[in-house]
Amino acid sequence: MSTYPSVEAVAQTYNTPGSKSPLEAIEAYEEYQREWASSELGSQAISTRMELPRGRIRTWEDGGKPDVVRGIETARKNGWLECTVDGESFGALNRLVGGVFSGGSIFDPTYEPSFSAPDSVVETQLRADLETLGAGCRLVRSNSGNVEELRPETDASVLGRVLVALGAPQGQKAKQIDRLPSYLDDAPSSVRREFARVYVSNRAADRPGRDFVQIQEERSDRYLNSLEHLLDSVVDAEVWRNKRAIHLRKSAVDELNSK
Repeated sequence: MSTYPSVEAVAQTYNTPGSKSPLEAIEAYEEYQREWASSELGSQAISTRMELPRGRIRTWEDGGKPDVVRGIETARKNGWLECTVDGESFGALNRLVGGVFSGGSIFDPTYEPSFSAPDSVVETQLRADLETLGAGCRLVRSNSGNVEELRPETDASVLGRVLVALGAPQGQKAKQIDRLPSYLDDAPSSVRREFARVYVSNRAADRPGRDFVQIQEERSDRYLNSLEHLLDSVVDAEVWRNKRAIHLRKSAVDELNSK
């Protein structure tokens, strides 16, 4: 069974000056711990053998770690790495990714995720998912000060990196997204349906007197096609789109909320 996200995907969210890649930074630190941390050699001798700056070795001798190593350790401790798609942790992560796409954001450069809750049902689910993941939940004013948002209480930046590794956008969404997360392509229908349910809960606007709701998005055709395809694949009721909006029969919304 597929597992997400990988260590490599989360590691790639880190900037590691002085290393060719985040994975190289992890490998160097692990080599130091495995072969040199308990040796009697001084930092200069170790730096020569490892071909790394002496200052980096001395930082490790003093108990420091590369940020990417610390982040991977935190994600692993919390059970956020290589989750099986049918598990409780991935279910929560999947809904939070859906929440970022449809009603939240991941701040640049801090990676802290923040979620809006249009109603008490969405808020209750967000709180439950954040608690399931062990991140806790706090209610704060948005950066604009206009609305209240839910954010993780602990390990927020690491959780944000995990969500980005799963495909959630960081920063300005409309400028960078052209499709939904790739893990949805092969995910079980239950995972796809939960993502769709979160999206519709956050974005669908009622059309009074009509038998459908509308999701308005200023995004690319490829993105809208991706979203339309997802919605159409998880409900029996009619789904269709025009240039900048996707429409669902109200019976489709009922169908999503009943499963």
